[in-house]
Amino acid sequence: MPNKEPLFRFVLNHSQELIIRYDSYGFINYVNQKVMDTLGYTGEELQGLYIGELLKGVYCMVDNHVAFADQYRDKEEIETVIYRKNQTCFPVVMTSTSIIYEGEVAFFCMLMDMTNYKESIRKLEEKTEQVKQSIQERDSFVANVTHELRTPVNGIKGNTELMMEQENDLKKLAFLKIILDSCNTMEGIINNILDFAKLEAGKFQLEEKPFSFREFMHRMEKQFQAMTMRKGLRLTMSIAQNIPDNLVGDELRLTQILNNLVSNAVKFTAQGYVGIEVTLNCQIQDEVELFFVVADTGIGISKEDKDKLFKSFTQVDASITRKYGGTGLGLSITKDLIGMMHGDIWAEGEKDKGTTFSFTVHLKLQDTEQTQEDEITQIQAKGITVHNRVPIEKNQVYEFKTAFNEKELRRNSEKLNLSADMENWYKAEDYAAMIKQLLQGSSKELQRAAFKMEMAVRKADYEKFRGCADVVKDMLFREWNQEEENG
Repeated sequence: MPNKEPLFRFVLNHSQELIIRYDSYGFINYVNQKVMDTLGYTGEELQGLYIGELLKGVYCMVDNHVAFADQYRDKEEIETVIYRKNQTCFPVVMTSTSIIYEGEVAFFCMLMDMTNYKESIRKLEEKTEQVKQSIQERDSFVANVTHELRTPVNGIKGNTELMMEQENDLKKLAFLKIILDSCNTMEGIINNILDFAKLEAGKFQLEEKPFSFREFMHRMEKQFQAMTMRKGLRLTMSIAQNIPDNLVGDELRLTQILNNLVSNAVKFTAQGYVGIEVTLNCQIQDEVELFFVVADTGIGISKEDKDKLFKSFTQVDASITRKYGGTGLGLSITKDLIGMMHGDIWAEGEKDKGTTFSFTVHLKLQDTEQTQEDEITQIQAKGITVHNRVPIEKNQVYEFKTAFNEKELRRNSEKLNLSADMENWYKAEDYAAMIKQLLQGSSKELQRAAFKMEMAVRKADYEKFRGCADVVKDMLFREWNQEEENG
């Protein structure tokens, strides 16, 4: 029978792992070349050396035989350190086994050098921290820049609208209309950038509130009719009768989804129509899946360009960007919002034959056992004045300057700004009323400013609203900062 020892040693010596063989008493009787090269020992120096000298604290003696220390006894893999001849050490992962070798039990431990791995992990952690810092700086920059942009745009828009009311010259009115349209475009871009930054940072949250689906679609129809009529297009709308009316979800973000898709349809359609259809896919217990279709007779889209539609900062064609404008964020944000509603979106179409966008969303059914009137009665019993058009959530706390109060003020302010920017004054009234309610207990000056803001919203006066909103924001900021300083 041929001697397999040379082959055995050849395989072990060419292994990239450190391999040590020892007897039942813990004395080393073989090491591969990797051990000698790494630890700085000769083969003679390691022969008969107690393995605990290399792996200190791992081994102990039990009944005159070597065994693992208690903390390592039942582990398949052991993370520890191994010592070089100069008593420096480095991290290793150790696995062990035993075999019958030359008629006796032989113990093997195999050690993987983790120095490079640990260093890689450290560098990765550093890089991750740098990325987090960069994201925070980016978010802060985006927030500041968009705020600084919004202020002059609102000023230009407000003054332009005032000039249009006083101007009778048709030629000058046409120029003013161009300025106003440019301001509206800029507002849309600013809002998209803000939404995109929040989505990327994971700071975007949907609101779960009850709403009437048919009232919602009725408002959408009026808004889209005005949009299509300005361009001489027909609007068709079909809503299935079996869709439940009392739903729960983020009505404002659903508005944003439809607004983005219909605005796109109108923008890319020169003649013909824009059609909207809503059907009920399914209803399971307290949840429904709605199926929306937005179709147009516009410029269409090629099969090759479909994949680009929902990518951030991407337009399917540079010539389209030059002609129609846009950042390429609208559809990307729309897809993300639909995804947050547990739905999906896809597009179909042909070049010069129109485009059809289809998407699904999941919404909950309202709990009819606990009506909004019951909730209002309960809250009013605690001495809190309730605006009867605002959906009231259970167990809300309205004490000014509490953490919950501050969170709710920030959330409702964000919703209010978005509603006003989208000219959804019906919803804006709700949020303005809620903000006024949340400010009970604040200074009289702040309460008056909130009241003025609510009046501007009721009049649908965007310019005045923006001015009042900035005043409320500044006063709130001062009060919160004063509280922190006093604390």
